[in-house]
Amino acid sequence: MKRSNANAKTIRTAAAVMAAMLAVTTCAPMALSVSTESSDADSAASAASAASASSSPTGKKEDASMKAALTTVKKRIDIPEELTEFTYAESKVYGQTGYNFNWTTPNGAKEYKSINVSIIGGVITEYSRQGFGDDDGFQSFQSRDPKLAKLTQQEVLAKAKESFKKLNPDIYSECNFELRNLSLTSSKARIAISRNVNGIDVSNNGGSIRINQNTGELVNMNLEWWDGAKFSDPKTAKTEAEIQEAFKSLCTLTPYYRISYKWDEESKKSKPTVRIVYSPDFTDEIDAYTGKASTIWEDMKKAGGSRYYGDVMYANPAAGTMNQDDVVDDAGVEEALDNDVSFSEEELKKLDQNAKLLKSGDVTALLKKDKFVALTDNYKLKNYNVSSRKDEKGKESFTMYVSYELETDKPAANEYYRYINVNVDAESGKILSLNKYGDQFKNRAVEELPALDVKKANAVAEEVAKTYAKDIISQYRADKSNTEPLKEIGNAEIWDAEKNKKNIVKKFENERGFIFNRFANGIQVTNDTIRVTVDSNGTVTRYSVDHTENITFPKADIISTDEAFDKLFKQMDFSKYYDCWITKDGEFKTYLLYDMGSFTLNAKTGKICNWDGSPRDTSSMSYHIDAKYSDIKDIPQRDAILEMQKYGVTLRTDGKKFLPNTPISEEEFSNLLAELFNEAVAINEENYADDGSPEAKAKAEAAKKDKAETTRREAAVMFAQMYDHNNIAGIKGIFKSFYSDIKSSDENAGHIAIAYAKGFFGKTDDGQFHGDKVITRAEAVQLVYDYLKLLSK
Repeated sequence: MKRSNANAKTIRTAAAVMAAMLAVTTCAPMALSVSTESSDADSAASAASAASASSSPTGKKEDASMKAALTTVKKRIDIPEELTEFTYAESKVYGQTGYNFNWTTPNGAKEYKSINVSIIGGVITEYSRQGFGDDDGFQSFQSRDPKLAKLTQQEVLAKAKESFKKLNPDIYSECNFELRNLSLTSSKARIAISRNVNGIDVSNNGGSIRINQNTGELVNMNLEWWDGAKFSDPKTAKTEAEIQEAFKSLCTLTPYYRISYKWDEESKKSKPTVRIVYSPDFTDEIDAYTGKASTIWEDMKKAGGSRYYGDVMYANPAAGTMNQDDVVDDAGVEEALDNDVSFSEEELKKLDQNAKLLKSGDVTALLKKDKFVALTDNYKLKNYNVSSRKDEKGKESFTMYVSYELETDKPAANEYYRYINVNVDAESGKILSLNKYGDQFKNRAVEELPALDVKKANAVAEEVAKTYAKDIISQYRADKSNTEPLKEIGNAEIWDAEKNKKNIVKKFENERGFIFNRFANGIQVTNDTIRVTVDSNGTVTRYSVDHTENITFPKADIISTDEAFDKLFKQMDFSKYYDCWITKDGEFKTYLLYDMGSFTLNAKTGKICNWDGSPRDTSSMSYHIDAKYSDIKDIPQRDAILEMQKYGVTLRTDGKKFLPNTPISEEEFSNLLAELFNEAVAINEENYADDGSPEAKAKAEAAKKDKAETTRREAAVMFAQMYDHNNIAGIKGIFKSFYSDIKSSDENAGHIAIAYAKGFFGKTDDGQFHGDKVITRAEAVQLVYDYLKLLSK
């Protein structure tokens, strides 16, 4: 947990002062050691200084604050007598004073033990201890066997609640506790804490508590809490139905074509699929009382406030997004086109001799004539290369990349940028992309450009788009952002030498990225755009185009937006919660909010879908640790499957059926062991190239089937690898076979012997191992569970 800078003070020399401070506490004052680093005179002077500070009004107030905090902590937490060393740190947390107290055993003690506590106001936000036995985290490599917990889930959860109530009795009633998981490789079980006020969740309030799952003792706790915040009564808030209507007025659903690609094994090519989606333009929070867009973050920004998480301040609540145009500001050489084929120097030489392709000199001459590139004689060619690519139909095209650098001590007005990089069609000379960047002189920084004339710059951008993309521009429309008013981007400090003072002036954008979007059947095509950046001098600094070729757009037979909203509300509910920010003076500003979040709808069906319009597979195979399966009720492995879920160990399912009798694949069994040992297990991969021959196809099919199933032999090998990192199992003649059908000379005799010795595989009724028998999913989980029970005895 991060904290603001604090002045850490070790109480060693001021024993008398500290003892007096603690005299009124309910606990006896602890022993305070005197530092051996300082002389007696230094100690006395330090103590006198501390006593003098405490006698001042400010000092007395601070002493009283610390004493109150320490009193609260010691009433709630037992500090063993052996922890005689005490240190503390004090920090100011937006209007409240926070303390961190630390107790440790003295230097030279047989065992190092410590207890660390943080408190803000009356809330303990952090507790941890070290050196108290088996509570110290992950087991070492030498004792790496996973083990089951001695306490049940219910017992662990009860202990967590009991411990938290002792730490924070005043806020316990507002907390919900959820056991996230027990642990196989650690003695710590993790329980999540969340806050609920007036029956409503409080955003970003809560934390976690860890309990020793064998003894029930508290190991650590951390908490983020808005202590002292007041929450409005939700009774007068708008209902879900009213918020739905408000959302419809705030949000516009816009249809888009979206293109996705999927690899086709038969053709060995990526094939495109085009779908139409509805995408919202409003995904922000809604004020629960007014039904209007919430002003929570605008209010915070105006007041100079901050997010507040316990003793951590965040200046910005949301992760910023990077403008695509800004990414290439200082990117240097642009990447060649996707799927390109680079040529060697000899191949470039041959291509340059080819009459079909332009030479670098030809390209340079063309760029000098181009008024937007504005290449002068002072720009020198630094490097170039030619690449080729084939489209879906096999047609090959050639692109030449050229890079120039300005070389002059006296640049002209149109030589503002140091570097110019251009991609051109190597056959026609058509400009495909342009990038200018880097200022030649410090006193002519780009930031010093005047404010942009939006109207003039937009006109330049439109001319560029029509010139460079004239064959496709009819499919594109100017984005509405192109003509938005000039934007203020901050303030600048300018020194007035005559008046000898600093003036603050407003700064406005001095360049803008103009966007032109592709449309088909009246619907915008996502990601097919023409982008042109123009600065306030009228210079074109960037140009790029994304245009999907050889694509057919389906007919726009989509549902209405009203119907889309109705279908949305049947599939998704608004989140309702309290959120907050804190003023510079430490005052909490809480808001009751509704939030739909982001979503995408298939514009033909109205169903919530993936970004590209493809169905969201709610039954997709994943790890469901709280699933209630319908097909394990009457199987002997039911208890094993349910018990392992408590530890977060399970197989991939759709959350509804476990498929207990299906063979477990090698990958699934490997992952199951990895969950146990916290380490990846190697799988023997045999891949056969399919050259079209019957023999190759048969081998490929056999390899595929083999990977889809795990035999007892393969399971033994994978298990043994977890203990045998030096491949001792591979040494022949040193292992005894415990099964009648496994000879000592068997290539896997060592692996099977290790698996038997460790108890992973046991004796069988007929004395045989049956190595070729395929293991089912339920049997695999039972194997793992039985092994864990053996280790946990």
